[in-house]
Amino acid sequence: MNAPTHIISGFVFAGTLCSFTDVNVFENPEYIAACALFSILPDIDTTKSLIGKICYPVSWMLYRKCGHRTITHSLVFLFFVWAVLYALFRLDIIPSTDIVKIAVFSTIGHFVFDMVTVSGIPLLYPVFKNPCVMPGDVNFRFKSGEWKGELIIIGICGLLCFTMQPLFAHGFWTAYNRQFGTIKHVDRENKNTEYYVVCEYSYILNAETHEGEAIVIDSKPSELTLFDRRRVFTLSADNPQLKVNYTRPRVSTIEKRFEDLNFSNIPYDSLQRMLSGKLASGLIQSNINVRYIEDAITYYTNFIKFSNRFDFQIYAGVDTTRITIRRNIARLEASIAQSRQLHQTDMDKWKAYQNSIRSLEDSLKSKTLTNYERNKMTQELIRRRSRNTEQPVYTPPAVQIAELAQLRQSLSENSLMFSGNLTVYTFGYDHSRTNPNVAINPINIPCYNGSSLLASVKSSNSFNSFSP
Repeated sequence: MNAPTHIISGFVFAGTLCSFTDVNVFENPEYIAACALFSILPDIDTTKSLIGKICYPVSWMLYRKCGHRTITHSLVFLFFVWAVLYALFRLDIIPSTDIVKIAVFSTIGHFVFDMVTVSGIPLLYPVFKNPCVMPGDVNFRFKSGEWKGELIIIGICGLLCFTMQPLFAHGFWTAYNRQFGTIKHVDRENKNTEYYVVCEYSYILNAETHEGEAIVIDSKPSELTLFDRRRVFTLSADNPQLKVNYTRPRVSTIEKRFEDLNFSNIPYDSLQRMLSGKLASGLIQSNINVRYIEDAITYYTNFIKFSNRFDFQIYAGVDTTRITIRRNIARLEASIAQSRQLHQTDMDKWKAYQNSIRSLEDSLKSKTLTNYERNKMTQELIRRRSRNTEQPVYTPPAVQIAELAQLRQSLSENSLMFSGNLTVYTFGYDHSRTNPNVAINPINIPCYNGSSLLASVKSSNSFNSFSP
């Protein structure tokens, strides 16, 4: 067969077999080039072929030594191709085994389509030189170089390449599960892959149709737990109020990963930072009752167990013991402040009395006073000196101060603290074959078919009925 026939048939054959291993031969230019090259590589043993003309010295030597359709159309050559490419992969020259798969399947495709020709190929060369053909009846096989037969193959394979794009893009099993469009098949896809699965869904609730896509967080044969841009919701086949039109899976390139966080005696603000904007499950215990909301019901407890919650909110509760302690602290602080104020008032009176005595003493030093005024001031000075008291000394209320310190210590020890563990879903890195180590936002997870996760959600309020 000619090179165009081998190339187009190679895409169909290799693309179909690669779909069983979730490899899309049309995913990037490197895969396309590898498929095209190895679909015609066995014909390197003749100078008349396209690859033989490109590699003329090699093709001329192979043809002269072995002839056409001999060693390069055998299982020995297939093993040689696999061994060389696998060695290059182990040496990190080839980034992944996907190219190895494409090369091997493309080479096999070349063998298969040469076997349906009249002359066939010697698969067991050089042990056995007998040609292998299929079918056995020569009247049902093609003749090499006959343009009518080759046009038929090119036409059929070209049509298959166009119509089988969903199979190539999603892989065989994903395409199979998408074809049924049921929750059961999404569950099967989710449990058989190590990557996050994106679910395209359509359901009817209260006579309103909702459509969109979300990440599959958890799945059962009759129930899916999904995460969209904002919240977690559930689609259940057992819900009589909900009619699921379809659920179609699509495998992303992000590995399922979880981060385990253990913490002990952390404050409220630290816990909120750990939960903010995260999709998590966990077990949390607090030393004081707190408040949280589950299915529109408010709970007051110091033991919280939750699963698959996004941006989980915990609200500081009201503790009667702390209220009593604060009231007693306020009462003692007011009493101590009052004693200080009384001492300050006594000091102000004592200072004013001392100032009046000094004022009389300064007045008596004046030479302009008459004897009557001097005698009167002297008697007043003697009277005030006789009534003079010692400077007031402040004595702190030791009992109240000690009680206040004890209450403050008790309040500090009873501050709101949390302990427990969290399991956080991480969407941090793209582990795809073509874009390693690229940071990914969970809203824009790439998928095998080139589209992005959660690229659009047609109904912005589609999940209000299902959000916890």
